[in-house]
Amino acid sequence: MTEQTAENCNCLKRQKHVGEGLLEVFADIRSHCPALNRIFVPDEVWPDFQQWHRQPDTIAHHRSILLLAMERGYLGRVTSAVHRYLIAEGLPRPNVRQQYLQDLRERWMFCSDPIERNQKYRMFSGKLVELQFAEWLELQGWRVSVLEAFRKGPDIEAYASDGRATAFEVKFVGIEDDDFASILASLARQPAGRSVSLYDPVDYLLFRVYEAAKQLQQVKCDRIAVVVVEESTWQNRFEIQLSGGWFDCTNPSFFPSMTLKDFWKLSGLGILISRRIYGLPCEV
Repeated sequence: MTEQTAENCNCLKRQKHVGEGLLEVFADIRSHCPALNRIFVPDEVWPDFQQWHRQPDTIAHHRSILLLAMERGYLGRVTSAVHRYLIAEGLPRPNVRQQYLQDLRERWMFCSDPIERNQKYRMFSGKLVELQFAEWLELQGWRVSVLEAFRKGPDIEAYASDGRATAFEVKFVGIEDDDFASILASLARQPAGRSVSLYDPVDYLLFRVYEAAKQLQQVKCDRIAVVVVEESTWQNRFEIQLSGGWFDCTNPSFFPSMTLKDFWKLSGLGILISRRIYGLPCEV
């Protein structure tokens, strides 16, 4: 597919702004950036976006991904893939699916309940990660041909340097609700300790891979299931198990003994598990 770049857009320039003027600086950048003012925070979302951030969240301490990215100097890592794939001549491409555009609006923080807010955040991040992973593929030498943003089907279809076509299904794993509830309790200075199974995260990871595999079942070309795990969840839930080889791709099974026989009937499926660090996938 044709790439669109916006090398001169202020959102792609490294910036770091800290202080009370953060929202005002973001407003100025947004006014000149189609990725921000047409996709992430369009005019119908902008008033609520401003109002929410003028009243700091004292319970979950949630803040916009975009604002945090700008404050920490990597806003371009969040907006770059949207510029590349969804913007043409300063406007959203006309063939982008409307539901996809709706899903990319950053309004997850408007939910009053922090748990629901966390759920909406995972959904928003899942869409964003698809585009970021596609961009990462191209940086590795792949050529992206089509995205789920433009039609129903696999999240990404791309060609390797040897011309072989591959379909990718991307799953994002953020902070699960029980873990987030513990974080909220800790922030409120309430008892937050609880026993945690080391096996459940591996079972959950296998379930997400199987989910991706079923979605790829009808695809005739090479297939790869991708799981992108947020950094904090990686450290707290997956690092020990995956570093220790608990996830056996050659003989996938739930603990202790329930084997997914149907899983491996999907011959030729590849698996990629990665951490998400500062807005970009990082292969492990």
